[in-house]
Amino acid sequence: MPFAFLFAGVILVVAAVRGKQDDLFALLKGDFTGQNSFLVWLAALGAVGAVGYIPGAAPVSRAMLVLVLIVLVLSNRGFFSQFRQAVLST
Repeated sequence: MPFAFLFAGVILVVAAVRGKQDDLFALLKGDFTGQNSFLVWLAALGAVGAVGYIPGAAPVSRAMLVLVLIVLVLSNRGFFSQFRQAVLST
């Protein structure tokens, strides 16, 4: 967990030094608000993960988590094509 905070801090410092913090916050806002937000996927993962705390339901929870991750990768947004496009655009 400390590494995640360190990584987030480095990103914020780099954005501030470059003067791009407004662009960074606009991108984050776009990810967490709107019709196709990341919060829906986060809620789905959290709900399925919470089922794993029920005694005896851990294998079902793990299978559902794998299913949700497969759907996330193979969704009609075209994860692989968007990833390729993002890599080639830089």
